[in-house]
Amino acid sequence: MKRILSALALLASLAAAAGAAIVDRIEVVGNKRISRETVLYYLSCKEGDSFNEEILRRDFRILWSTGFFADIKIEADDSPSGKVVRIIVEENPVVKTVRFRGGKKLKDDDIVGKLKEKDLYPLPYTYITPAKIHKIKSTIASMFVEKGLSGGEVRAALRPVAGAAADDLGLVVRIKEGPRNRVGQVVFEGDLPLPSDVLASAMKDNKAHGLLSWVGGKDIFKADKLHDDLDRVRNKLREKGYMEAAIGEPRIEEAPRLSVLFKKQPMKRLVIPVRAGERYTVGEVRVEGSQRLAAGALRAMVGLEPGRFYSSKRRDKAVEKIGELYRNFGYLYAQIVPVETLDPKGKTVRLVFNVQEGEPTVLNRLEFRGNLYTKDKVIRREFLMREGDRFSLALFKDSVTRIKQLGLVDLEKEPEIKPSAEDLNRFDVTVNVKELQRNNIQFSAGYSGYEGTFLALSYSTVNLLGTGESLELAGQFGKRVKNYSFGFTEPYVLDKPVSLGLNVFKRSIYYPNLFSQDSRGVNYNAGVRVRGFWMTSLSYAYEYMDVGSAPIENDDETASEYNPYYYGGAYGYGHYYVGSLSATFYRNTVDSPLTPTRGMLMLAGCKVAGGILGGEIEFIKPQFEWTYYHPLLGNNVLGLHAEYQFIKSTGGSSVPFWERFYLGGERSIRGYEIYQVGPRSDAGYNTGGEKSLVLNAEYHIPFGGPLTAILFYDAGNAFARRETVSLANLYTSAGLELRMFVPALRVPFRLIFAWNNERTSGQTSNFAFRFAVGSTF
Repeated sequence: MKRILSALALLASLAAAAGAAIVDRIEVVGNKRISRETVLYYLSCKEGDSFNEEILRRDFRILWSTGFFADIKIEADDSPSGKVVRIIVEENPVVKTVRFRGGKKLKDDDIVGKLKEKDLYPLPYTYITPAKIHKIKSTIASMFVEKGLSGGEVRAALRPVAGAAADDLGLVVRIKEGPRNRVGQVVFEGDLPLPSDVLASAMKDNKAHGLLSWVGGKDIFKADKLHDDLDRVRNKLREKGYMEAAIGEPRIEEAPRLSVLFKKQPMKRLVIPVRAGERYTVGEVRVEGSQRLAAGALRAMVGLEPGRFYSSKRRDKAVEKIGELYRNFGYLYAQIVPVETLDPKGKTVRLVFNVQEGEPTVLNRLEFRGNLYTKDKVIRREFLMREGDRFSLALFKDSVTRIKQLGLVDLEKEPEIKPSAEDLNRFDVTVNVKELQRNNIQFSAGYSGYEGTFLALSYSTVNLLGTGESLELAGQFGKRVKNYSFGFTEPYVLDKPVSLGLNVFKRSIYYPNLFSQDSRGVNYNAGVRVRGFWMTSLSYAYEYMDVGSAPIENDDETASEYNPYYYGGAYGYGHYYVGSLSATFYRNTVDSPLTPTRGMLMLAGCKVAGGILGGEIEFIKPQFEWTYYHPLLGNNVLGLHAEYQFIKSTGGSSVPFWERFYLGGERSIRGYEIYQVGPRSDAGYNTGGEKSLVLNAEYHIPFGGPLTAILFYDAGNAFARRETVSLANLYTSAGLELRMFVPALRVPFRLIFAWNNERTSGQTSNFAFRFAVGSTF
């Protein structure tokens, strides 16, 4: 029976096949740019196959999806040998160029960027459809709303391109922007427990017209951003404890007013109803779910005490602080969920922080990319975690800072941190770096405030053989300085955080209108990383020096040279041997020695000379220094610096005059000439201070590339032995500095425009201009 049924089925299929028409020929009609072979490529229907209408319907959809055609028809006619399939097409136009006309406030680059972001920008010699043109117009129209342009119109049409083939067209987009809507006034009405200007400050996009909002473009009326601004106003009230605050639907009224350019123009007045309600206080505060960390310690981080006014802002800060603490202990998946329960009768808020700790995470793999010359171990040894260690976010951030502090590489982009595919609790880290200039062979000539005119030839490397060693050979010959030196430093001895260095030098320098000093000697240096960013260093120097007079550079000076008798004591002009030991203990988290943006330096040091150290000069010279950098307003940076030093003789005689403090110049108070600030004798000589205080503030505004503008304020003075250090007795200098960093030279070049609060000897104006290299701090 089965054999009979199989035979019948076979006969039925053969009969169906015998009755089915065969596709004899496929014709393509109407194509110009698109070849027949290209059309056939997209078809499942082939010549010689059985004719199937379902397959043709599917082929129609595929051809339409290519975007090549504005119209497609498929016909089938009988032929003696089967079916003739005829595909009739009308090709979409090809765009050769795109032009925007009429836009002023809406820039072409902005439009192109937005269209590319949405994958709508037509590339040259690509097909374009009416649907795509419509999407282009809609996208530009949405940009009108973002820019606050009312009544804007967009028209787009295809036009022939001059000098091109007849079927090469250009897309011309004509833009009529219309007037710009601005917010003239923001008015709050109703229950206002906070001043209107405080509530208005919470608004980010729709600010009232004024100089700052006009410059920043924040006074443009943006209807699509208005509800976000209202949410911010409500959150501002909740930050102050008004937990039931509600914001009504704003009224938008026409209110013409004068602009900051004293031109009357139509503007919007936003009238916002406010119902603040009662102010809530803090009730019970608890932390639940914590097992690895003590709930009591976490509760102490909250900062909300029962009976005080409640603040949603402090609640959010508590969530951030607790979460950061968990991430610092390696719980990257920890979640802190605050649950608020309002008591409308007692007007209190019960707050519970639900802690979901998750499992501790581990550093699975650490990889560095981009270091073609610098060996991996040089960068890896600055990392405070090893593969297999618990992944601490705090240690990771500190490790990145230490890598940048090397001065050998910088980050190409933010490190990539992603969980391993095998185990989500194990994280793979990729640090992409770019190598900085490591070898510097330089022949230069120029002028510096401290060196005067000079010629210099030097070779230096901060990455010898890719292992981080520093080597320097330098020779400098100038008007004020002749300097020859050889130095070598090994930063990691036996792969331990211990550095050793040697520097041999011969130096001749004269301090204008003060004295000259010739010296030669050797320095031995050692440093140890104590823990984290805490470092200590020790340096022993032994040198022979010859101190003598220096020529007077300023014509109005009253003496030809300094008389050693004036300084008194045992140390006048002559030859001296000096042995000294300098000890320094510091913590440095400044992220880069070349272009710092954040971090802090705290330093305490002391230089001791004479006694068992050798030589014939005895003194003690302590130093205290503090530096702080913090990013502000995008990529702007605030820098602060303070330094205090003093010197005291320990040998029963006076302090050597060449060891005293002579301030002024771009390394201390940049508006003054070098060495011009300090205590003066009755005859007007700068006698040098035995105490020194310098304060600096900088605000860095990067302009892109190597150029940075810096607003600065410097203050300082050098004080005599019996003179009291006083903030009221400081020389000050304020102004603008233009700084250009040259990576190949690893130093910035500077133009300084300064205004000084008082003049020193020889100055005829409070205004000063100077060229300099290096940095102030």
